[in-house]
Amino acid sequence: MDERTTGPGAPDSGSHGSPVAVVGLGYVGTSLAAVLAEGGYAVRGVDVDPALVDRVAQGECPIEEAGITGRFERYASEGRITANTDASVLADCPTVLVTVGTPLAEADPDLSAVEAATETLAPYLDPEDLVVYRSTLPARATTGTVAPLLAAGSGLDPGNDFHLAFCPERMAEGSAYEDLTTTPVVVGGLSATSREVAEAFWASLGLETVPVSDPTAAELAKLADNWWIDLNIALANELALLAEELGTDATEVIAAANTLPKGQHSVNILHPGAGVGGSCLHKDPRFVASLGERYGLDLETPRVSRRVNDRMPGHVVDLTREALDGDLAGATVAVLGVAFKAGTDDTRNTPAVPVVEGLREGGATVRVTDPYVPAGEIEGLLGLTPGRLPEVLSGIDAVVVVTGHDAYRTLTPERLLERVGRDSFAVVDGRHVFAWDAFDGTGITYRGVGRGVRE
Repeated sequence: MDERTTGPGAPDSGSHGSPVAVVGLGYVGTSLAAVLAEGGYAVRGVDVDPALVDRVAQGECPIEEAGITGRFERYASEGRITANTDASVLADCPTVLVTVGTPLAEADPDLSAVEAATETLAPYLDPEDLVVYRSTLPARATTGTVAPLLAAGSGLDPGNDFHLAFCPERMAEGSAYEDLTTTPVVVGGLSATSREVAEAFWASLGLETVPVSDPTAAELAKLADNWWIDLNIALANELALLAEELGTDATEVIAAANTLPKGQHSVNILHPGAGVGGSCLHKDPRFVASLGERYGLDLETPRVSRRVNDRMPGHVVDLTREALDGDLAGATVAVLGVAFKAGTDDTRNTPAVPVVEGLREGGATVRVTDPYVPAGEIEGLLGLTPGRLPEVLSGIDAVVVVTGHDAYRTLTPERLLERVGRDSFAVVDGRHVFAWDAFDGTGITYRGVGRGVRE
């Protein structure tokens, strides 16, 4: 089915009347713009990057994301999505969504982009406007940082003269379109009226809403989601380490464990792997730990999850060394995947970086490939020129799978043997793209995260 012509909402341009502004056209803002346009809104993007704005003007999507890229480009070409570095376009937008990033600064969130965006949009606010923050914020930032800046810049009273709400972004790379069109939207309004107006906006897109008492509850709900996910993956990763020592398959153990009903659902242990990347899981648990310190609490679980998950790339390097009889020196290793998540071009905090660094520190010559990530980005990130899969595999001593792209899941032992051109080499599977027994009887040494050695 053509992704550009399907989805929720009526796709008649401007069917909702006044345009909606999206401040910040990064991964979140770009994805949201496509969904808003499909839902019938004219979208006015504002971003500080002139090159990005020029791309949108040419009908290009700034990101590669299934379900989003085609839609965005269609609506940009039609003029339903526009972008500008001039914030004056906000004057004609009674609804403004702020989606700028909040990167990690030490252990605390860097709110400089949020503050700058807030100061930029404030003078253009009118009574009865709706401002919604989607950027991940630490608890009490909406009330303690954003609302005062909006008040100072607009001369209006947030929550009374205009409506202010925090509605956390809850999408993931690789499934952004589905997440944005099916996941309930948590709505924390600065006032009861702000909450109602924000709920009505999301309802206009056919989305279910989850109202909470205030913006702080919504901010904490977002952090709680990623806190739980990171902890769950940490449990899976430590289970994987134990399974390796016991000579069994953690994926089988997890599948069995997840059949236990518990409460309203069932046990739901996620999958172990080569490491956790991206923005949210890397930073949000650290935000939580820092927030706890601010209020005199020593919260241990967010620190534990980060320690466990941060060490997994090193474990993949150790598995590779083990598969090569204890020595990486002089080996040629093909690393498959640079993006942190399958099916995307997103390299933020990718485990590929520490994996490649560890292999090179051990004396290995490393080749890399990724069908999604541009060559220039890989060169800047790793200092290596990527190659196509057949070239990268030729004559190697070991293959290390860091990203579970579909292209790697179609590889068979026979195809690997043909492309490598050798009878014996090692495969280190960081994403379970192969069955545990796939290489039995082939002469290929297999090691997988969470999979013991098969004799």
